Amino acid sequence: MIDYWKLVKDFSVGDIVQKYMPGRGGALAPFAGRVTAILKGIGFLDVQWPFGNERVSPEEVVRVNPAFSAYLPPTLDASYYPGWDTRQAAKKGIWRDKEVPPGFHKALASLWNKKFGEVAAYDELWHRFAAGSNDEALRDEVAKFYRFAYNSAGLLLEQHARTATYWSSQGRQHRATRSEMDARKPNCPKCGTPFRKTIYKMDEGRRARLFACPSCLFLIKQDNILGPGGEAVAW
Repeated sequence: MIDYWKLVKDFSVGDIVQKYMPGRGGALAPFAGRVTAILKGIGFLDVQWPFGNERVSPEEVVRVNPAFSAYLPPTLDASYYPGWDTRQAAKKGIWRDKEVPPGFHKALASLWNKKFGEVAAYDELWHRFAAGSNDEALRDEVAKFYRFAYNSAGLLLEQHARTATYWSSQGRQHRATRSEMDARKPNCPKCGTPFRKTIYKMDEGRRARLFACPSCLFLIKQDNILGPGGEAVAW
């Protein structure tokens, strides 16, 4: 069972987050939001997305570096994210924001959040924005948006080096870094201290092999720490 009350402690007001979608192959939303409230009593977060505020479970989002905004559609209003410079994406020529109507990317982000598929999202947006618009640009931006969603998780891993085992999915699964795999010893995701192996005796004589942090006492089952590619590891 996931302890959401503990998970919310990993977040702070002002954190930049992206939504994690396990039902879509682990895709990360091609837009970002800012944590506006920590609701410790119920174990939830309030997040301000470009299209509105939403109450989410902490297992639904991952914290990201604000510099990642350089790759996001510049027409997604990020003015409420201190220090962001969305002009970087425009300079890179990644998105055709000048060729699509105002509000197009916000509407697209909202549909993605509602779990619209690529074809359904294009059909919905075509009915809204087709008049006087470049259909090729609309189609291309939708396709690019969905490609970006599926590739962004890998892009984040390439852009930012990991220094300790990190939470990766539901069920308290973590993935070890390449250096941890080489050393055959993962580090605590909370404080970075090298784990120690231990065995915990459960009811009815069952035993669970655990990793225990000698510093903060964080515990996790050994088989819940996967390799960098999500593969099982015999620690």
